[in-house]
Amino acid sequence: MTAVKPVLDAYLELNLVLVLAAFVWLAVRAALAKTPLQHGFVIQLRALKALCLCVVLSPVLALGVFALAAQTSARGVVAIGDIAVAAYLRGDIAMPATQFEALLNTRQRWGDLVFSGEYPVVSAVLVLLAIISVGYAVRIAYDALAIRNTINSSYLWRRSAKVDIRLSDRIAVPFAVRGLRRRHVVLPSHLLDTPRELRFALAHELQHVRAGDVEWELGFELMRPLLFWNPAYVVLKYQFDRLRELACDQSVVARRGINARDYTTCLLDYCARTVVQGSPRVLNVALVTGGKAKRVLRQRVIALAEAPSVQSSMPLLFLGLTIAFAMVLGLAAASVRQADDWSHDRIMLSTVVNLERLEARSSQFD
Repeated sequence: MTAVKPVLDAYLELNLVLVLAAFVWLAVRAALAKTPLQHGFVIQLRALKALCLCVVLSPVLALGVFALAAQTSARGVVAIGDIAVAAYLRGDIAMPATQFEALLNTRQRWGDLVFSGEYPVVSAVLVLLAIISVGYAVRIAYDALAIRNTINSSYLWRRSAKVDIRLSDRIAVPFAVRGLRRRHVVLPSHLLDTPRELRFALAHELQHVRAGDVEWELGFELMRPLLFWNPAYVVLKYQFDRLRELACDQSVVARRGINARDYTTCLLDYCARTVVQGSPRVLNVALVTGGKAKRVLRQRVIALAEAPSVQSSMPLLFLGLTIAFAMVLGLAAASVRQADDWSHDRIMLSTVVNLERLEARSSQFD
């Protein structure tokens, strides 16, 4: 248990930061919904990527917060546990020392309880979560093997410096994927019979490649076996999938040579065929399947209609949001760090606890 404790602490802290990130994003999204950027999905996607990157870098950001705090009057005290101990020693918290120490060690006690194996229900839940995690890992490996087989059996149609464009008879929906060395865009062979749809499908998938959406999707899926149980991961993944397609549509029609009306008509025709035939044929429209198809399709059409007015990159807004995300998540990551048991304040608290226990024992003999 001692050997894996740092790993478990880091895993718990990452999940806590992820929860905060989900709330931060929902707040930012609600604020943007009241501005002209309501349909600025390209900017929103960039902001969400910056937020997710700050989550990944939160341990490094926490170190920066600790370094800055060490140069201030806080003397490096940022963790909630250290702040609470300092407040208790100043007399700001009125509570018996033994009770305060027990409250302070709640996280450690819960960790010992979970991994002690003394409670069969807790052990069963952990085993179930482990089985689900392994199941997701196996599914990822299976999907990766299936994609590899599809690429190996496809025909290399075009090749650029970084992207291979391939044709395949085994797929009905075009997709973009990242290999070990190159990116691949795989198109259904039947699109050669419809040049208009081929052009739109190719523009759509190449835009995903240019935006780095393939790598981001890969990162999200690789983290699924570890974070699937966290509702914050589910929220951020859904938001990313939604914005990825909406932003891609806007970016495609913003490029020269792509008419927004023709692209929208093609999308609507494709969605109609998806409903009638039960299988997709052009473009990746996973967001318009199932019970929410009409609402998401409406969002995509609105995004295309609003594209000319929301394509400004707004670098100052993006920079401001990125700095705000880094500050909030860095401070949060530093705050949830496990307190140092051997800090000066902790030693003082331990001394007070021991004195309180000695006084309680002596009173029993009186």
